[in-house]
Amino acid sequence: MSLPFSPAEIIRRLAGRCIATVLVAGSFTGALSAHAEPVTAAPTYAVAMALEAGGEKSAPQVLAKAGEQFAIASGDWRVEMTVRQGKTPTDVWLAGKVLKGSNVVSTPTLMAHVNEKAVIKVGDSSDPFTLSMVVSPQP
Repeated sequence: MSLPFSPAEIIRRLAGRCIATVLVAGSFTGALSAHAEPVTAAPTYAVAMALEAGGEKSAPQVLAKAGEQFAIASGDWRVEMTVRQGKTPTDVWLAGKVLKGSNVVSTPTLMAHVNEKAVIKVGDSSDPFTLSMVVSPQP
């Protein structure tokens, strides 16, 4: 023979079962994540550039992690680029924007080989913009 439970006892038992279920699920998730594969670090690239814009010449260099954006500027011109690893270790993708003032002039996407020159040319003969880049992987 069983005695009937009051509503408060039913709620207390249900809450206890829910807490026990959450604890078991949490420990299971923790055990799985402890055996997860380590995340590999994104490759880093050295980007050597030759920039001619607005009658000025410069040769900036940056270290960029794959997938992180970097920017350079010369006068009214600005370039925002992102380097991504290609399908092979010898290929990289360069994607970004070329801006003059606040206007987007071009949104180039280039596939280049590492340690080889990639060139972007925009603008007209009165105000040309040229950016040459050589991307080198870093250890």
